[in-house]
Amino acid sequence: EYQHPINLDCRTLTGRQATLLRHLSFIILLRPYVSTQKPRTMADTSTMPTPTIAKAGGLPVLSHSHFMQKLKEENRFEKNRFTVAKRLERFQLILSNEQNADSQINLKSTLGYVPYHEDLLPRWNAFADSQKDNKSLTSITVHNSCIPPSPFFRDKIYPIFQKNQNITSLELRGVNRSLIFGVISVLKMKKCCKLVSLDLSWNKTRFTDIARYQSLSEAIGNHPSLAYVNFSNNAMGENVDHLSLVLKGSDKLESLILDSNDIDSDGVDLIMKFLKSNKTLTTLSLSDNDFGNKGVKAFASTFEENDDMALRELNLSKNGLTLATKVESKVLSDMLMHIDLSHNLIGVQGLKNVVAYLAGNPPLACMNLAGNILRNNVAALLMGALKRNTNLAHLNLGHNSFTKASVPCIVDALKNNSTLLTLDLTDNKIKPKSGGRKELVKNALFDSTSLHDFIDSNHSCQVYLSDNNWGNKDTHEVEIRKMNAFGNKGKTIRYKLVLAMFTLKTIPFNPRSFQHISLDLELMPRLLEFVQQEMGHKGFGKDVWNASRKGKGGKCLTRVYEVVTGWSMMPSLFERGPDKVKKKKKQATKKRKRDDGKECIPGKRGK
Repeated sequence: EYQHPINLDCRTLTGRQATLLRHLSFIILLRPYVSTQKPRTMADTSTMPTPTIAKAGGLPVLSHSHFMQKLKEENRFEKNRFTVAKRLERFQLILSNEQNADSQINLKSTLGYVPYHEDLLPRWNAFADSQKDNKSLTSITVHNSCIPPSPFFRDKIYPIFQKNQNITSLELRGVNRSLIFGVISVLKMKKCCKLVSLDLSWNKTRFTDIARYQSLSEAIGNHPSLAYVNFSNNAMGENVDHLSLVLKGSDKLESLILDSNDIDSDGVDLIMKFLKSNKTLTTLSLSDNDFGNKGVKAFASTFEENDDMALRELNLSKNGLTLATKVESKVLSDMLMHIDLSHNLIGVQGLKNVVAYLAGNPPLACMNLAGNILRNNVAALLMGALKRNTNLAHLNLGHNSFTKASVPCIVDALKNNSTLLTLDLTDNKIKPKSGGRKELVKNALFDSTSLHDFIDSNHSCQVYLSDNNWGNKDTHEVEIRKMNAFGNKGKTIRYKLVLAMFTLKTIPFNPRSFQHISLDLELMPRLLEFVQQEMGHKGFGKDVWNASRKGKGGKCLTRVYEVVTGWSMMPSLFERGPDKVKKKKKQATKKRKRDDGKECIPGKRGK
């Protein structure tokens, strides 16, 4: 019986694989209720046994049809009744599984929001009773679910907080107000835990009473150890007074996330006043608020007047920014280490300001320019600045409109930049075969024209060209990206040479070609070891190569023979020289004396 959740990373699946996975998950979900017996005839119905109800956690498992019938009787969720019933059926198993939780409670509904239903009350009570004696909780996570109404929190959940003083993480996403109000009241009353991270995102709180926001501000301020707070998608920007109270309690935080809160330019002005007096906040995220260029001007003027702020990471994605003027471009401050400008409206003029900023070699380590509809006409400018920059380590140019015409500029930048560690070009118009993707990998990362060109390729940058690795059979970009992630240039070159010479055979193997790079005689054993390797053979390269190659190693021995016979300096390994080997003289055996004074003759025993 299926009673445990399965977490899968579906980002690397193709469309066909994802479709099959959906069918498989549906079959697994209904497995406890699908009969595997042969269909009975009408004559056999009299002898049919009474069906048994599956149990989980000591309680009967309520089927999908049970919830469908209940929702129909209650006239609830008429349009999506089937989906809601499926979520209720799945969530009861999650509650049963978490009864054995020790240090972490994880109530995540992966199928969507689960409304409260009275038939789930026994499950909630059993779950709460199983945790009443637990004193080792450190993390509580609840996603997309609704707890029973009052007084359930007071009678069942509040005692859990009282007995656990070492809770460091609270993550309450998409939950009902009774849980939010209860947690805020607990955090406000006293320092009940050593809280470090608080996530209240995607709750759409919209507290009508300002006293609720005052309680939230006090709850945050009561915990000096609190460093990370996430208030995304809570509509806090609709009232400036509410946002002001939240910022008042966040004066000691290190990270503050305010994404999707409808914050306008007035809200940005309030945040800038908060930043001027704050000395601890290093990360601020204001994604998807759409305050536009008017709001970014407030950032620019604040950064220009206060260059000693603690802020290092700034997220301004999905805000309709253009950065077309010099005033707006001053948001690109030298104090930042990470800036996210993805999915904005940065055009040619805005990108020229970005290029001028990068060409000045600021201390910025990470920049995200994805989804700005950048085209080939700006590729040369951007790659030219990248050649002169020695601090940028991560650059995201995905979801733009670069084509094959931009490939030469990208290749030139990669060959002349040794500090860039990741370059994301996913979801552009650079296709595998005829679209320039193969040329980019070959000329920049895996140049097999000659051994010298191969060594001069880029061996440090991980280039992402596709989300689902489509076209990897032609480019082998995934394996090359994994090799460039080693952080050891010598190891990366050795793996790439094995791939090029002995697996893909894009570089013809010639043992004499190593003489031109002045290979020392002492390195000959390393060369003999090198020519016996091949990707996937005897487990070599299993960290970058998925396929295994079976064989007796005949080709490896052939290459060893070619090296031994074709290397001009090989005979010197076996030369003994003009001097003869001196024989060692036998040492004379010393005579020992017995206790009576007589000599002891070796090989004979005395009487």
